[in-house]
Amino acid sequence: MTPDATGRSTPPGTAVSGATASRGTPGTKRGEADTRLDHVELCEEAMRLTGLDDFGSPDYRSALAHLTASLGSQARLNPYGRAEARTVLLDALCTRLRLHANALPALDPAFGRGPVVLVGLPRTGSTLLHHLLAHHPSLRAPRLWELLAPLTPPGTTEDLLVGIARRHVTEHFRAAPDLRRIHPTSATGPEECEYLMNTDFRNAVLATISYRLPDYAAWLMDQDLTGAYRLHQAQLRHILARRPAPAGARLLLKSPSHIWHLPSLAAVYPRADLVVLHRDTDAAIGSVCGLALAARRKRSDDVDAHEIGRQMTAATHTALDRLRAFTAQPPPGIRCLAVTFDELTRNPRATAERVSDWLGVPVTESVRRGWRDHLSRHPRPPHEHPRGPCGLPSADGRPTS
Repeated sequence: MTPDATGRSTPPGTAVSGATASRGTPGTKRGEADTRLDHVELCEEAMRLTGLDDFGSPDYRSALAHLTASLGSQARLNPYGRAEARTVLLDALCTRLRLHANALPALDPAFGRGPVVLVGLPRTGSTLLHHLLAHHPSLRAPRLWELLAPLTPPGTTEDLLVGIARRHVTEHFRAAPDLRRIHPTSATGPEECEYLMNTDFRNAVLATISYRLPDYAAWLMDQDLTGAYRLHQAQLRHILARRPAPAGARLLLKSPSHIWHLPSLAAVYPRADLVVLHRDTDAAIGSVCGLALAARRKRSDDVDAHEIGRQMTAATHTALDRLRAFTAQPPPGIRCLAVTFDELTRNPRATAERVSDWLGVPVTESVRRGWRDHLSRHPRPPHEHPRGPCGLPSADGRPTS
């Protein structure tokens, strides 16, 4: 029997992993053996934690090996970053084991019409739009606490999982205070589904923003992520089995990682409606550089701002090339709606209403009140773009956010 986060015992393979249960404390003193990022040792530890041994298709091994190699040799991790990376990898491995040990739940009706997916470059306003649309009762957005633990044993309470997520958020912002302003998040709020990409170790946010991983990033950009999106969908099925969507609702998903792999997303979600966010390219690059600087300084004491400027510029242009190619001729069944950053930030409620109308979900006065309340309680904070430190040309007086 394996002790869960409360100290109770649960059957092997069903407990919340020790990695998840200790979320929010990666700074705790650890021995060197506890922070090694050897992929074989991590798999063995995940099997020990869960009592399971079936990881499913062996395709994950190559991705995990590439990721751990880059984390070990290129990420320049400080002790906090190393401990956090180990927690992320162990959680992903434990989730993968549980996915293959549990029957796949039936499709929630929310899958029937295909998900609504917000896509675009990082820093194009998708978080603002995501939070507004998540107020609509016909759009079911996974919450952070659900994404951190998509599979849980019978009897695991929502209160336990929310508490774990709250500790995760508290530690996240304690270690990187700037991120509270750049990308606000909460345990019970809607969050990016890129967390679910970790289970196949193919996550473009980890590759391009969170860590310095040039070899892994270059490798990932050439990969077919269809298998990773199948696991993404499987985890969403478990999330909705635990907490079903309201009758008639559709899934609402969002992550900047999707932009680099849209054909793979469409292969698994062939009826998706894509809300495509656009922003001036130079402004988007400057803003994402600020995000990457804050994220990497949380995990490393040796961060090269000029290198981030070069990396974000290259990753942005690759993403835009792929987005234009995909949206110019989307697969049958895929619809796309363009939303600009200027439109969204100038009039967020009108933009959310336009998107809702396109999706065919009526906007009631109750939804409008929710939007007004959210905007009054969460004004958009200023975000200075580190253009000079990152070696980018001047913004010529353009506003920053």
